[in-house]
Amino acid sequence: MAKWEKICAVADVPAGTRKVFPLSALDILIFNAGKRFYASAAECPHEGKSLEDCDLQGHVLVCKGHGYKFDLSNGKCVTEADIDLPVFPVEVREDSIWVKF
Repeated sequence: MAKWEKICAVADVPAGTRKVFPLSALDILIFNAGKRFYASAAECPHEGKSLEDCDLQGHVLVCKGHGYKFDLSNGKCVTEADIDLPVFPVEVREDSIWVKF
């Protein structure tokens, strides 16, 4: 059963940035897209490359390894139909970021 986990303070991920945090047995990447936070696995599902230095275009993440693009709202790859990025629901509660996994 999925549960909510407190990850960090909102101030830890300023607008326009991202940061990796450990969550259970995997690392997750928290993105602050200005008006919304997103959470995903920290590695590309294609070859396991880190996504920490990826480009973020709105809510689409672009892996620098091969240019795969992932929609952070649902994890779907928009360049390859058979690859999905694990994404997680995010809530801001008071001044903290919570992720459901």
